Amino acid sequence: MTTTQILAGLIGVYFMSAGAGLLIDRHGMKAMFDELKGQPMLGYLAGVVAFAIGGSIVAIHNDWSNLLAGFVSFIGWISLAEGVLMLALRERFLAFFDGWWLSPRFMTAMGIVTSIGGIVLTAAAFSG
Repeated sequence: MTTTQILAGLIGVYFMSAGAGLLIDRHGMKAMFDELKGQPMLGYLAGVVAFAIGGSIVAIHNDWSNLLAGFVSFIGWISLAEGVLMLALRERFLAFFDGWWLSPRFMTAMGIVTSIGGIVLTAAAFSG
């Protein structure tokens, strides 16, 4: 397997799991978001994790040669940017998502889209 396939498989399983969580445990997701807003250290650690994961993906895989490779690289850059924003502007960054992000309709839509994206990524990772 190539680096692109390995990362796509890992991201795909993550997306499927996160999507299922959004669909199955909406109340838990809201509680986690509230906790993230209310605990500065938790927000800081979330920023460190997002930065580390995104930075690692970008460092080993900044490849835009095809659709799958480009999508994996895009996810790396998004995660890196999320980490930077969580570290530097946590309260403002989280305030942007407050309200609409936690609406049942949006969480259901995101759960479906994220799960389907995860299935597609995982299938693409193991089809090559």
